[in-house]
Amino acid sequence: MKHLLLLLTATFSLSYAQAQTPTTPTYRVAVGVLGSYRTVGVLGEVRLTPHFGLKLAGVRNYDSTVPDEYSTAGIGQLAYYLPCRLTWLEPVVGLGGIYTRYHWKQYGQSGTVRDLNVGGSFGANVVFHPRLRTGVQVFVANGFRSAYSDNAMRISGRRLLALPALTLEVLL
Repeated sequence: MKHLLLLLTATFSLSYAQAQTPTTPTYRVAVGVLGSYRTVGVLGEVRLTPHFGLKLAGVRNYDSTVPDEYSTAGIGQLAYYLPCRLTWLEPVVGLGGIYTRYHWKQYGQSGTVRDLNVGGSFGANVVFHPRLRTGVQVFVANGFRSAYSDNAMRISGRRLLALPALTLEVLL
């Protein structure tokens, strides 16, 4: 009886583990757009293996509180697709770098602050058509605080930034 129970448990575990293994994606490249209430951008991905991909994004953020101030960013990440039994769901986490340019304009002066730092992301995509998917991604970055001094803006510290975005991608 003990051996039968052990055999049934092992069989169930193997079938569950097999169900956790994602199917090989039918695409190698994805291109799309992303956006939020203050952000617009383009998004691209190259799928390297069934579990790993390289994500690139170009983003522009508008700051409506200070006229003529905005930031642009370039994001590059290695993405890992978590195993999921649901074929239409793609949970993903990523880690990589982020380059930021912040254009400022105050008191008749203007300039640009540049920063290169580490960032990550997590989220989930829903594949609702063989060639289309949508999702929610949260980009997390070790962002900077800035302060005005001597008619210029300078980085004065660091802070954790979480930037949620909706995505829509075409799978090629």
